[in-house]
Amino acid sequence: MMKIEQLFSKKSLLNGGVFLWWVLGFSVNAQSPLEPSSAPRDGERLDFLVTYEWGPFYLAVGDASFTTVQLHYGDVRLWSFEGWGASKKHWNWFYPVQSIYASLANDDFIPLHFQRKGREGSHRYDRWYDFGSSSQISWTSQDAELPSGSAPLPSGSNVFDLMTAVHWCRHLPWDSLTPGKTVSMRLILDGDIHPTSVKFEGLTNWTDPETLQVHRCWAFQPTLIDGTVFKEGDHMRVLVSADERRIPLYIETELVIGSAKIYLTRNQMLETGAMKSFRDSTERQRNTFMRE
Repeated sequence: MMKIEQLFSKKSLLNGGVFLWWVLGFSVNAQSPLEPSSAPRDGERLDFLVTYEWGPFYLAVGDASFTTVQLHYGDVRLWSFEGWGASKKHWNWFYPVQSIYASLANDDFIPLHFQRKGREGSHRYDRWYDFGSSSQISWTSQDAELPSGSAPLPSGSNVFDLMTAVHWCRHLPWDSLTPGKTVSMRLILDGDIHPTSVKFEGLTNWTDPETLQVHRCWAFQPTLIDGTVFKEGDHMRVLVSADERRIPLYIETELVIGSAKIYLTRNQMLETGAMKSFRDSTERQRNTFMRE
């Protein structure tokens, strides 16, 4: 019989922070650039439940939240995107997680700065990426996992971080694409720039297992990056609402053992004070967790 240590081995659900789910799975480069056909919403907060399934076993292992804030610097509008992921308290004995991924980007989802900071198991991350140069991306790392450094920008293509990749994909003109269409992308992850793609499935209906409400969705399949959570060629499927909000409702992905399923649990629009309070709270939780 397989032991729990084998079930959640080096290439399993929790390693690498799958609490920020599909953002770790794909990358972004538009060889034929597609213009986003919708925009983010200031004050958006989306909460998710992360689950693991293997045969008859079903485990609720973590929570994740994504928030969006609009910022103005004179006549320039920017976007602050944050993703927070945490393991369930009953799961902390095995693989504790408290991480925040934060990006500052323009209206075209092109990142200016990106930070990854948190604790994932025995790993502690504290990295700040700067996209200000026209020739390279540089990063300062305060953790032992990755030295500070830089990477040359590929000619003629945009490079996204984890958070801007999520939002760029959400707001692609899915309604104008035909099923089977593939969009090329590039993403920087842990100091390396990865080229990959997203394949559009088309429209589909999805029934929420809790509410039994039927949602009309656009479905697409990111090509996964080989790593600690996924192996190259694994299947991932993302469903976003087929409307202007493009809300991720459900994500499923194969893992080396079993599969992960992520469900939207709450969709809110927060006022400025409530948003600040929530972000301050997640930052305190993460910082406390990192000191333990």
